[in-house]
Order: sequence, then structure tokens, then C-alpha cells
Amino acid sequence: MTKKRKAPRRPRAGVRELRHRLQAAEETVRAITTGEVDALVVAHANGEQVITLAGAELAYRVLFDQMNEGAVTLTRDGLIAYCNQRFAAIVQTPPARIIGEPLARFVARAEQAALETLLQLGSSENARADLHFRTHDGGAVPVAVSFAPLRAEGSAGVIGVVGVIRDITERERQEDLRNRLIEQVMTAQDDERRRIARELHDETGQSLTALLVGLRTIEGSKTAKQAIQLAQRLRETTAQTLIDVGRLWRGLHPGVLDDLGLSAAVTRHAEEFAQAHHMVVDVHAEGLDADGLSPLLRATVYRVLQEALTNVARHARAQRVYVRLRRGANAVELRVQDDGAGFTPGKSGRLGLRGMRERAALLGGSVDVESQPGAGTTITARIPVRDA
Repeated sequence: MTKKRKAPRRPRAGVRELRHRLQAAEETVRAITTGEVDALVVAHANGEQVITLAGAELAYRVLFDQMNEGAVTLTRDGLIAYCNQRFAAIVQTPPARIIGEPLARFVARAEQAALETLLQLGSSENARADLHFRTHDGGAVPVAVSFAPLRAEGSAGVIGVVGVIRDITERERQEDLRNRLIEQVMTAQDDERRRIARELHDETGQSLTALLVGLRTIEGSKTAKQAIQLAQRLRETTAQTLIDVGRLWRGLHPGVLDDLGLSAAVTRHAEEFAQAHHMVVDVHAEGLDADGLSPLLRATVYRVLQEALTNVARHARAQRVYVRLRRGANAVELRVQDDGAGFTPGKSGRLGLRGMRERAALLGGSVDVESQPGAGTTITARIPVRDA
């Protein structure tokens, strides 16, 4: 009877080592197939060698998809070989319907010649321009485009073009707002010059004409008593002319605004307005003991007050005006309220609100109007306080 030999048992430590190696190999394969590994370092007799894996560009694609700007790579004939998610969002088209299409398809027809010129330049050097891209529904998106040549690694030959596309809709909106504000400011300045010219003609011009006529009359006086009487009248006219001229130059730029601050300038202007128009003007200011305001902010609030009181004089038929000036933590607030005729906001073009709103908007502020027929008008301006 023969006995069977038993197979030698493999040590348990060897089994555990094999399992460990198998797990490591599986993990390496998983990392390679999912794109987590860009390259391998292989050791051999001649030293270490770095081998780049075929899917190593995955990390770069992830990076491009996280960009705030659109990105495309183009073939030499202008076909889109790759685009990121931001570019797809700009043209509002899924990436699957973009790849393989000519970039010219997404550019406004009137600008395709400019795109062609830009692509030709971008195939040899960096090139930039502003264009309008089209969305799938026919809309237009203003963009800033930058092109640069794409070269193969280790070669000077150009294999395509890389493009970066940035949506500049907000920039164009800001530029349009800036241009409109500049236009409005220029219009307001012209209106102010027109008002000054009218006052010079109607008041100062007439007073100077009266002085000239009076001086000629004195020359023809027959007695000293008659000449003295004429001279006294001319002195009164001259004094009134000086008052009018002083009011005019203070309206252009009151020195008290620089010397004593906004509160004193507002109070003085309100007092002069009350005297000139025979109205009761109640002024109250708070929080401005330590002024600390920028000259531009002071001038803006003062100009709004001027315009508001001018509107009261021209249109309101008021008996009393309340002026409230208050500085808060973040803004200066001016409120001008009258007990006059009032009007329906939006249905009357009498109030010169345009100039007030333009001035306030330039400093990030606002002007609000509350009024109704027979119930007076309240104008409230709020200007944010910034460092002087």
C-alpha cells in the first residue's frame, strides 16, 4: 500500500503579501484609468525614465472647465477641437454641438472677416480684439477674444490656435452708463451756464445800464442839489448790484463751503433764499460738527439744495420750506420739504430733478421725490460717505 504525499503548505505570510500586491496593482490600474495619474517613473539599468500616460490631459481639462473665461483650441483651419464649459455657457450651446464646428459659426456675420484676420494673426503671435458671439437663439454676446499659436511639444511648428473668450457684457454696460452720465453732466453744466447768463443779463446787466444812464443824467444836471439826488440813487443801485453779483458768485462756489463747512453753507444759502423770495425757511442740521467730508461731496449736496430751492421758487407757490441736513454713519441725507402746490411725480417735467439725480449718481447716491397735488413736495437726497 502506497502513501500519498501531501502538498507543501504555502506560508500564510506569503499569501498576505500576494494579496497586498494584488490590491496595490488594482489601485494603480484604477488610478491610471480614471486619470488620477499623469505619468509613471520607470527604473531600469540606465536610470529612471518618466513615461507620460495617454489621458494625462484630463487634469488640464478639469482646470479649463473651472475657468471663468471661455477656452477653445482650434485646428489650423479654424475648427473647434475642444471647448470648456464656460465657452459653452457663453454661446448657450451644449459642448457636443460645438466640437468640430468652425468658430466662425458662433461669431456675428458682420464680424467674421475680423475674426478671420484675428485667427491669421493668432496663428503666429498673440492677438486680441472685441467681438460679438452669437448664441443658439440668435442673441449677441459682447466678448473680448485672445488668440495664441498652439505648438506641439518640442517642435516649432504650429498645429492650431488657443483662444480665451471673456464675456464683457457687464463692462459694456458700465461704459454705456458712464457715457450717459458724462452726457448728462455736460447737459447740466450747460443748463447752469445758461442760468448764470440769464441772471447776468436780467439783473446785473440792467443795473449797469441804469448806472450808465444815471451818470449821463448827472452830467446834464443844472444844480448841485439835483446832481446829489441822482448820485444817491445811483449809489443805491450800485449797492444792489454788488449784492446781486455777490449772490451770483456765491452760487458758483460759496467760499463758506470751504471755510466753515457744509452745515454753515446750507444755512447761509437758506437764509439768503428766504430773504430773496419772502418765504419762511426752517433749517436744521445734525451730525456735521466735525465735517470731515470730501470737497466733492460737499459741493454735490450744496448743488442739490440750490436746485431744490430754485424749484420751490419757480413752481411750488409755497409759504414755508423745511430743510433737514443729517450725517449718518454711512451717508449724508438732505431733505427739502415745502407746503406748496405739489404735483404728480412722473407726470410733470417742471422740476429740475435730472441735474440733482445726475450729481448724486456720480457719487453712488440717489434722489427721491414724494409729492401729490395740493400736498407739497419732499425731495430727499442720500449721498454715501467715503474717505475724503
